[in-house]
Amino acid sequence: MGIYDRDYSRPRGSRGMADPFAGGTRPGRVSRWSVNTWLIVINVAVFVFQGFLKKTHAIMPNFPPSDPLEFFGHFSSARAFFFYTSNNQGGANLHLTLEVWRFISFQFLHANLMHIFFNMFGLFIFGGMVEEYLGRKKYLAFYLTCGIFGALAYLILNLVGFLINDPRTPLIGASAGVFGVIVACAYIQPNMIVQLLFPPIPLKMKWMAYGYVGIAGLNLIMQGQNAGGDAAHIGGAVAGFFFIRNSHLLRDFFDVFQNSNKPKKARPARARKSPGWGRQSERGQARKPSDDEVDRVLRKVSASGLHSLSKKEKEILRKASEQ
Repeated sequence: MGIYDRDYSRPRGSRGMADPFAGGTRPGRVSRWSVNTWLIVINVAVFVFQGFLKKTHAIMPNFPPSDPLEFFGHFSSARAFFFYTSNNQGGANLHLTLEVWRFISFQFLHANLMHIFFNMFGLFIFGGMVEEYLGRKKYLAFYLTCGIFGALAYLILNLVGFLINDPRTPLIGASAGVFGVIVACAYIQPNMIVQLLFPPIPLKMKWMAYGYVGIAGLNLIMQGQNAGGDAAHIGGAVAGFFFIRNSHLLRDFFDVFQNSNKPKKARPARARKSPGWGRQSERGQARKPSDDEVDRVLRKVSASGLHSLSKKEKEILRKASEQ
């Protein structure tokens, strides 16, 4: 079997862009969907379930609450760490709370059809490229981290008084994560030409990405209608700019009880080398890499991205491609 016959070595999308549905996705093999595809599916499923709950509430006003997902899942300055209750004197009492799940849950909630459409469209177009570069696990950590930083930017600007709005105003949507993904694409493929929808003109990836960030920043400074959302956009973009250049910091995102910076225990030496690799032929030339060795390297590319390969592993792929 040749190197290009393997599932994880399928051709990518047009213009070098990774296809979000690449990787052998087919009926009955859902487990092979990309992380990017799963993010889109989960967002759409949550949105549909929100609509179902609202319709049910319209028919039966007492059951269930109008939108319990948004009530318990949205992010706001007044709900992440504290919330207000009215007292008998007409004032408000401040209560401390630690509803930290809101830093994640708000990223999967959307206000309306246009809101989710443009967020998921951006994720569909650009997310595959970043996942291919980082690998599945790091990509998910990257996406969620950008969303968290979007919430932090919203929280900080609200607390210092820059955002003039009610601290109970909810923040929902995947925009912060999507902005981080777009900024990451500007680092991975800065000169790739992309076609804008509005206006329909071709533009380099880096100018499109930083143009979006500039528009969000201008709207934030001018206190536009969606200044709170733009604060989250800027936070996500800043996180995307930093973490795509320092992706090693994402390794411990899901391993909260481990520290990847600690030296690992030395593994015992192997009794023998992988078959067919590193041995010398009768003419003194190295044999071609075995199928097992090539499969192992390609699985690593699929899981962790091209940048994770060692010099020797890259040489294995080069030799296999020549064969």
